[in-house]
Amino acid sequence: MASKPQQMVRCTICLSKLKLEEIKALPCTHPHCDKCLNEFYGRLNALKCGICRQVFNTTPDKLPTADQMKQIDKSILCEVCTKSGVNDTPALMYCLVCSKLFCAKHVIVHDELSEEHSRINMTEYKARAAKLEKRMCETHADVEYSLGCKVCLKLLCTQCLPTAGVCDDGTSQHTLLTLKDLTMQLVEVTKLKTREDNLSGYYKQIAANIDEFRTETKNLLVLLWKQRDDQIAAIQQKYDKLEKELVEKREKTESQAVNFMVEEVGVRYRELYDHREGIEAKLDQSHEVDIIKSYRDMKKEIDRLLTEEIPKLIEFSLVTSVEVKEEKRDTEIELTNERTASITPEQGLVVSLLPPKTVDLINSVDVSPCCYSVYTYKGVTYAGCGGDVDWIDRGVGGVDRIDENNKVTKSFISIKGSSVMSISVHNDRIYTLSSDSTVRVHDLEGTSIISWTHTDNKLLWINQLAIINNQISIPDRLNKTLVFYSLNGEVVNTLPCPLLTDASVRLSAADNNSIIISQCDSSLVYKVDTSSGDIIWQCKDVAKPCGVTCYRDEFVLVADDTKPTTLCVLSLHTGKLLTRISTENSFIPDLHITGSTLVVPVLPFNQRVGFYQLK
Repeated sequence: MASKPQQMVRCTICLSKLKLEEIKALPCTHPHCDKCLNEFYGRLNALKCGICRQVFNTTPDKLPTADQMKQIDKSILCEVCTKSGVNDTPALMYCLVCSKLFCAKHVIVHDELSEEHSRINMTEYKARAAKLEKRMCETHADVEYSLGCKVCLKLLCTQCLPTAGVCDDGTSQHTLLTLKDLTMQLVEVTKLKTREDNLSGYYKQIAANIDEFRTETKNLLVLLWKQRDDQIAAIQQKYDKLEKELVEKREKTESQAVNFMVEEVGVRYRELYDHREGIEAKLDQSHEVDIIKSYRDMKKEIDRLLTEEIPKLIEFSLVTSVEVKEEKRDTEIELTNERTASITPEQGLVVSLLPPKTVDLINSVDVSPCCYSVYTYKGVTYAGCGGDVDWIDRGVGGVDRIDENNKVTKSFISIKGSSVMSISVHNDRIYTLSSDSTVRVHDLEGTSIISWTHTDNKLLWINQLAIINNQISIPDRLNKTLVFYSLNGEVVNTLPCPLLTDASVRLSAADNNSIIISQCDSSLVYKVDTSSGDIIWQCKDVAKPCGVTCYRDEFVLVADDTKPTTLCVLSLHTGKLLTRISTENSFIPDLHITGSTLVVPVLPFNQRVGFYQLK
């Protein structure tokens, strides 16, 4: 009987025919000879498949031969060989498209015909065997399940369709889907992955927020320690000063006492001592006649010494004790609870500021009459004025400048015949809107740069400008629009704003995409999206809204010109009225805030600018 010819396989690089034991199989299952593999390894220090171009970080000596691969698992056989009657050829690859197993020989034929098909090696095939296994219909054993009902989840093969009937409830027709589509729909219905992703993101967000919170805690501790050290240093400096003062005063007193002792008491003592010693010496050595004559000559001096009043001790200014003003002294700093913290699924850990509760006057300065607008920039406050106490359109208007030391330069910028209704500073340029609807631009030295006229009825009451996202926004009350100019005066955009009226209007930029508008006659404060013109929120809880500004990216401060005037605090995000703060002013046409310092024009006749501390 003739011996069975040895099975030969071609190397995919040099195409040499070699025996199975002479061929090495890469993890991608493509066969290569030792010579080609060693050449690849010598050039790349890695192995690269000549067919699929995958690179593997291994050496040729670690690869199994095709013959060894044949012995690995004889239970998984090449389906092409098995169909041809050869039942001992192990499979090296499974095609996910063809759903077939191929040996090393038939892998090459398969890849030549279907090179775009996805396939896996035997290790992965074994791991996925349960999923890749063909599941036969219980009714028709030679046919795979291929369909499923979306309603009752009954599994069917193609031969089940004529007799499928209705769903298990006895009324509904089967809604059939492929097994893959039905599986994906079930996964979508449960939304476990979405829920998992949400919870995972929520968990990560809270973890990140907690890390930020811990970092903030460390920063606050550093600040606390610095304040402590500064306070201790200041106290030590004060005690050093007190010590020096104590020593100087007591040394002065001591010097006065020493001088009195030596010059007043000591001199007299020495004179008496000398006279007494002289008399006693003569008693032992001289005749009584001589003693009497000598005493007669000294009698007046001796009488003076005996009758002269002994000097009294002068009163000295003495530091005799160190008193403690209080038994216990508190630190000069305190921890303030300005914020609240909450955790929400949508935002994670949210730290929110508490709204301010009081406003205290720090100081005020005199400015030109009819100050209707203020703005602080780099420590300098600019006040837009009208120049006449009777009507804002008379006299000479302009801008007053208040430096960090409260020194006022009146008419820093002069504008004849028109009042400054609004002022803002941006990129070292001062932008003003006057009662004649003219926008003027000056540098910080007061030099005019450019001007243009805004479309609006100048007979209407106060209008304002706001700079947002490097654009100047001004209401056009005649046409009920918001006009956006470039910083050089070109019209960039116009948005409809149907809520605008003919009455006074004030603006404040909320962020790069929205603006707050305050209208006195309509008792309305609202937030506008500057990209779409949509109204984000409206607030009608302020009876006569006047000056408006935004505070700490959390709040909107609006002056309510009812009597007495109050400062209303709204949520920047929802427009909800949070609190009202009493003020001493009876009219607040404008507001501007830097840090926690609020700057406002002050009556009478708005000839003062007040600086207030928000707490």
